[in-house]
Order: sequence, then C-alpha cells, then structure tokens
Amino acid sequence: MTVAIPNPAAEPRPATPAEPAPAADDALHWNVAGFDIRLHTDPAVFRPTVTTGVLTSEVLRAGVSGRSALDLGCGSGPIAIALVKAGAAVVCASDLMPEACELTRRNAAANGVATRVEVLRGDLFEAVGDRRFDVVVDDVSGVAEEVAIVSSWFPPAVPLGGSDGTSLTVEMLRQSPRHLAPGGALWFPVLSLSNAARIVAVATEIYGGNVELVAAKLIPFSPELKDNLATLTRLREAGLISFEQVRSRLCWTLEIYRATAPA
Repeated sequence: MTVAIPNPAAEPRPATPAEPAPAADDALHWNVAGFDIRLHTDPAVFRPTVTTGVLTSEVLRAGVSGRSALDLGCGSGPIAIALVKAGAAVVCASDLMPEACELTRRNAAANGVATRVEVLRGDLFEAVGDRRFDVVVDDVSGVAEEVAIVSSWFPPAVPLGGSDGTSLTVEMLRQSPRHLAPGGALWFPVLSLSNAARIVAVATEIYGGNVELVAAKLIPFSPELKDNLATLTRLREAGLISFEQVRSRLCWTLEIYRATAPA
C-alpha cells in the first residue's frame, strides 16, 4: 500500500474547510474547492461535516471532469452537487433514507443542477444495480456507535457503523469492486474514532497495493467529545478507537483513502 501522509501542524487548529455557514434564509452555504453550494437541511438527515469537506476537496483535486460518479450515502447532496459543478459527466446520488433522497433533489434544484443529478434510494450499492462508475465517493457512517451517539453528528435514524464503527464501511468495500469501471477510483474516509486498522486491512485485502492514503488531518475534539472523555477512553482501551493529545488538545485523526480498480 502506498502511504503519503501530509504532516499535520504540531498544534492543530479547529477544522474549518468546507464547514457550512449560516445563510440569511433556511439554507446553508457550503464552500468547497472554490464552489459555493446552497444547502437546505433537515434534522432527520446527516449534515456535511469537516470529513465531507476534506473528502470532497481531495476528490475534486484529482479531477472528475467528463467522468461518471456515484455519491454513496448522499445525505443532503453536497458531494453530488460539487461533482456536477466540477464537470462530472454523469452523477448519481444514493441514500437509504427517503428524507435524504428528497433533500438531495431539493438541493440539486436549488443549485441549478437538478437535471444532472440522478437520485436513487437504496442500501449502499443496491440502488445502482450492476452499474459501474469511474469515481465512487463514499461518506457513510464510520465511527464507533457509542461515539456516534454522543457526538451529535448523526440524526437518530441514520444507520450506524457498529460497536467499532467499521461494519458499513467494510460492507461497502466488499461490494465496491463490482461497481468500479476499469481504472476507476473509490474514495473513502477513515476516522480514528473507529477501528481504522481493520478498515484499512480490508481495503488492502480487496485492492492489494492499489490503496493510497492521500490526506491526513488532526481534528481537535468537539465539546461533546470532551464531555464524554471517559467513554472515549474506555473505547480506546478496548482497541475500538484511537485518539491522541497534541500539546493541550485532544485530537482524532481523519484520513482519506483512494482505492483503484485494475485498468
């Protein structure tokens, strides 16, 4: 496996790239890779986080112009909309939750790309059948269940990733080769608030040496995580998650991986 890890700053700063900012109406303005994307929200639907922003930035940096793309676990649709704006030729957005599918359609219309985003409902790749894509961007749940509960990142109905946060990502990885075009790329985040080593091991088992770590970032604990430090420490001692202290701050690590199908 090729590993190229950018060096995080010794004293991490709060994560700000691509965080949605309040707008005057009921929408957010999500800024990523030079695109300003207007997003309506719903309390029942996952909202973009710093993970979504870093993941999307790396995908767009590699280039998607003229390619077919799938936004897997689309939530409110920010990744699908960004893919269209960056020139992807075909963009599908899939989510298990009907509320997420409806919100993605609404947000695609609000950003003038309704006719260029196909929204499908299904569990992981279920909705796309046997279709294959040049680019698959996965942003499904990937933190230990107890962390998800205390973090406030996940609405109650959003499926979680099991006790160590790996179940959905591992299943996604196992299904993914059937949905990548020759030479296609799967992009997925790995958070140290899950059993990251297991996820990377499964990815390497499936894709061999064609798994590359393309970005890494230290993220300071949110107030909710600080308030539940005893729980997180217990999970770390059990080997389910990891985090570290950098000077005065407790931090978890976000990594972005790219797995490439054979040409």
